[in-house]
Amino acid sequence: MAGVSKAAAHAKIPEWEQVESSSAGCYNMVLAATAMGFDAQWQTDWVAYDAGATAAMGLAAHERIAGFIYIGTTTVPLEDRPRPDVQALLTRWGHS
Repeated sequence: MAGVSKAAAHAKIPEWEQVESSSAGCYNMVLAATAMGFDAQWQTDWVAYDAGATAAMGLAAHERIAGFIYIGTTTVPLEDRPRPDVQALLTRWGHS
Protein backbone atom coordinates (compact mmCIF):
# COMPACT_ATOMS: atom_id res chain seq x y z
CA MET A 1 0.00 0.00 0.00
CA ALA A 2 1.07 3.60 -0.43
CA GLY A 3 1.03 6.25 2.26
CA VAL A 4 0.16 9.61 0.71
CA SER A 5 0.81 13.04 2.17
CA LYS A 6 -1.83 15.59 1.23
CA ALA A 7 -0.42 18.56 3.14
CA ALA A 8 -1.99 21.95 2.50
CA ALA A 9 -2.11 25.39 4.06
CA HIS A 10 -4.10 25.30 7.30
CA ALA A 11 -4.76 27.93 9.95
CA LYS A 12 -3.88 25.66 12.90
CA ILE A 13 -1.74 22.82 11.54
CA PRO A 14 1.61 23.72 9.93
CA GLU A 15 2.29 21.97 6.65
CA TRP A 16 5.40 20.28 8.07
CA GLU A 17 3.32 18.65 10.84
CA GLN A 18 0.93 17.32 8.22
CA VAL A 19 3.86 15.76 6.33
CA GLU A 20 5.16 14.24 9.56
CA SER A 21 1.72 12.77 10.23
CA SER A 22 1.81 10.83 6.98
CA SER A 23 5.16 9.36 8.01
CA ALA A 24 3.77 8.44 11.42
CA GLY A 25 0.86 6.71 9.69
CA CYS A 26 3.25 4.64 7.57
CA TYR A 27 5.31 3.65 10.57
CA ASN A 28 2.23 2.68 12.56
CA MET A 29 1.09 0.44 9.71
CA VAL A 30 4.44 -1.37 9.88
CA LEU A 31 4.17 -1.69 13.67
CA ALA A 32 0.60 -2.99 13.48
CA ALA A 33 1.49 -5.56 10.81
CA THR A 34 4.50 -6.71 12.83
CA ALA A 35 2.36 -6.98 15.98
CA MET A 36 -0.01 -9.22 14.02
CA GLY A 37 2.88 -11.55 13.13
CA PHE A 38 3.55 -10.36 9.59
CA ASP A 39 6.80 -9.16 8.10
CA ALA A 40 6.55 -5.54 7.00
CA GLN A 41 8.75 -3.00 5.31
CA TRP A 42 8.31 0.72 4.67
CA GLN A 43 10.35 2.23 1.88
CA THR A 44 10.36 4.76 -0.88
CA ASP A 45 11.94 4.20 -4.24
CA TRP A 46 12.19 6.04 -7.54
CA VAL A 47 8.51 5.49 -8.21
CA ALA A 48 7.61 7.68 -5.20
CA TYR A 49 9.33 10.63 -6.87
CA ASP A 50 8.39 9.99 -10.50
CA ALA A 51 5.71 12.39 -11.80
CA GLY A 52 4.44 9.88 -14.35
CA ALA A 53 4.10 7.11 -11.80
CA THR A 54 2.36 9.28 -9.20
CA ALA A 55 -0.01 10.60 -11.86
CA ALA A 56 -0.80 7.01 -12.89
CA MET A 57 -1.68 6.31 -9.24
CA GLY A 58 -4.10 9.23 -9.32
CA LEU A 59 -2.16 11.62 -7.08
CA ALA A 60 -2.73 15.34 -7.47
CA ALA A 61 0.26 17.61 -8.11
CA HIS A 62 0.43 18.65 -4.42
CA GLU A 63 0.25 15.09 -3.05
CA ARG A 64 3.40 13.12 -2.24
CA ILE A 65 4.16 9.46 -1.55
CA ALA A 66 5.28 9.16 2.07
CA GLY A 67 6.25 5.57 1.44
CA PHE A 68 5.19 2.15 0.28
CA ILE A 69 4.33 -0.40 2.95
CA TYR A 70 4.90 -4.02 2.02
CA ILE A 71 3.23 -6.60 4.26
CA GLY A 72 3.51 -10.37 3.99
CA THR A 73 5.37 -13.39 5.23
CA THR A 74 8.92 -14.06 4.15
CA THR A 75 10.06 -17.46 2.97
CA VAL A 76 13.77 -16.73 3.45
CA PRO A 77 15.72 -15.29 6.39
CA LEU A 78 15.68 -11.50 6.43
CA GLU A 79 18.98 -9.71 5.92
CA ASP A 80 19.66 -6.38 7.58
CA ARG A 81 21.79 -3.64 6.09
CA PRO A 82 24.82 -2.29 7.96
CA ARG A 83 23.79 0.16 10.68
CA PRO A 84 25.78 3.09 12.10
CA ASP A 85 27.18 3.01 15.62
CA VAL A 86 24.37 4.52 17.69
CA GLN A 87 26.80 5.85 20.30
CA ALA A 88 28.55 7.90 17.60
CA LEU A 89 25.23 9.58 16.76
CA LEU A 90 24.19 10.48 20.31
CA THR A 91 24.80 13.80 21.98
CA ARG A 92 24.30 14.12 25.73
CA TRP A 93 23.48 17.44 27.29
CA GLY A 94 22.20 18.75 30.56
CA HIS A 95 22.61 21.44 33.17
CA SER A 96 26.03 22.05 34.63
